[in-house]
Amino acid sequence: MDSLEASLDPKPSVEFAMVADSVQAVGGKLYILGGGWELLYVESFPARHPSVGVGIRLRVPWPFADSFKLSVDLMTEDGRSLLGSSRFSRTVQVRPPIRRLPGAEMGMTRAFTFNNLVFPRPGGYCFTIYVEDEEVFRIPFRVLERARRAPRAGGG
Repeated sequence: MDSLEASLDPKPSVEFAMVADSVQAVGGKLYILGGGWELLYVESFPARHPSVGVGIRLRVPWPFADSFKLSVDLMTEDGRSLLGSSRFSRTVQVRPPIRRLPGAEMGMTRAFTFNNLVFPRPGGYCFTIYVEDEEVFRIPFRVLERARRAPRAGGG
């Protein structure tokens, strides 16, 4: 697609995204608890993690589409999806505020929560974000086994 075609068919883009312990998107704001981490330490593998959130801020260019598909997948460092056909997808409805100036971009926030994720082995992973099934952003992180402390001599 050349630049003229791209300008005639603008698509939403990711301004920023982060992984967190918990994320909620309410009223155009992201409420983030324990956000921005890139290392997850676990006791052993395979590791089940109770909850991980992904917070996303999107820029939606003028002219706005009525809706678009937003998806998030969890990938291993060798490119395999851990979610498979369970990739999280949502149709995002675009409703510009009444006082939006023509030609102005619009910001939107979205949050995804992943419960009981299983990480099969130590290494690199990433949440991959798609707009209309096109990859637009990656959030890389590593999952490592927590170092075990040797027992103290003398019992304590």
